[in-house]
Amino acid sequence: MGRRRTWLEWLNPMTRVYRWFTFGSILWLMSCTTLLLLAFVRKGIPLSALFAIYMLLTVICSLFAFVLYGIDQRRAVKQRPRINERMLHLLAGAGGWPGAYLGWRLFGHKTRNLSFQAVYWLSVLAHLVIIGYCLVFGSWWETAKALLKSQSVSAGGL
Repeated sequence: MGRRRTWLEWLNPMTRVYRWFTFGSILWLMSCTTLLLLAFVRKGIPLSALFAIYMLLTVICSLFAFVLYGIDQRRAVKQRPRINERMLHLLAGAGGWPGAYLGWRLFGHKTRNLSFQAVYWLSVLAHLVIIGYCLVFGSWWETAKALLKSQSVSAGGL
């Protein structure tokens, strides 16, 4: 059983939104990583080059953004020179929004800076539109079908 929530957490509707967004961010990173690995390892999985580059940028920039959020939070606590906010926005805008979000939630970093949050959430919205477009109009469905077909072929061969 998890920890009991305080009455403020019960009143705050964003608590559940943050929890679901955390789950979605982790799921998106895991699915990008898995799909890229399977596309490079197996033959016959159609993956558009543009979508593959986008997913690769998402994974790499997320890793860097997560690490930089942790480093910047540590520097803030020790009152040392900080990482420029433009760098954090650049990584989130280049596709590292899941890692930036997970770093923000885990390290409690940049939670009170509203201008930073506004720019970050605009970049997240732009990426969600890109992902939605790729899912609806892209080759996502053909890739998923090919993955399922390759799974059934490899399972049938055992």
